[in-house]
Amino acid sequence: MNENPQPINFYEELLKQLQPRLYGYILSLVASPNDAKDVLQESNRVILAKIDRFEKSEKFDAWAYRIGYYQSLSFLQKRNRSRLSFNDELLQTLADETEQTDARIESQLNRLERCLGQLQDRTRTIVSDYYYENQSVKEIAANRALKPNHVAQVLFRARKALFQCITQRETDNHE
Repeated sequence: MNENPQPINFYEELLKQLQPRLYGYILSLVASPNDAKDVLQESNRVILAKIDRFEKSEKFDAWAYRIGYYQSLSFLQKRNRSRLSFNDELLQTLADETEQTDARIESQLNRLERCLGQLQDRTRTIVSDYYYENQSVKEIAANRALKPNHVAQVLFRARKALFQCITQRETDNHE
């Protein structure tokens, strides 16, 4: 039944990488961080138990989200004693919106990554230090024997180049 030649630990790694987004998705449905953690844990259990039924023609993320959706519905039905309950149509709308938002964010991150790859190595390193390592302009300048104004100018030009690149890629993808 399983058309998928990938080993199970491959999917376990995909599931591990998906955890923050799957948690956010479930949280948008159950509205409680503690409940979302419980539902995520149960969803992970179901995903791993059914991994041999995953068809390679499906997208793993979408398959995992679908399981998270049904686990969330099951949880909410069991918790029906709460004063606040949502009908299935509202939950489906929230689920659809979250999936679309997640896909949009993933697409934007992919464009950003490709655009970052087009920057010169030195510029990309400064951008990384500033945005990913949370270093200040002064720290970067001191570490690289540069003037702070020069680092600020590099960051300004990099932001401008990245904005133009991402905007162009968005335009190219919509046509």
